[in-house]
Amino acid sequence: MAVSRIGGDEWDQIPDDELEETIGERLWGLREMFPDVFRCKLESSVDWSVWAAKHTFSFVRSALWIVSSSMMILVLPYVIEKERSEYEKSQVRPFEMKHQMFLLSLSLL
Repeated sequence: MAVSRIGGDEWDQIPDDELEETIGERLWGLREMFPDVFRCKLESSVDWSVWAAKHTFSFVRSALWIVSSSMMILVLPYVIEKERSEYEKSQVRPFEMKHQMFLLSLSLL
């Protein structure tokens, strides 16, 4: 069936599952249901939402970069020094224990 042969009433005779219509064509056809004022307001709302989403993403990305780089500069040296200090303390303890055992053995003699 060619489109040029089908009249307005004949479209109603074709079952819905035989119509080959894309989602875009269906949405384009639905625009006739709504008045122009509503469509314009909806379009401006969607445009504003897209603008807000883009700017929010940009702000969050910049803020995350600032926070992460600041934390690397301010907190990372402290964490490294603390780990180094704990490592040194753990290395000193066995020597202290050996020294105490040695002193204890000398005092027992």
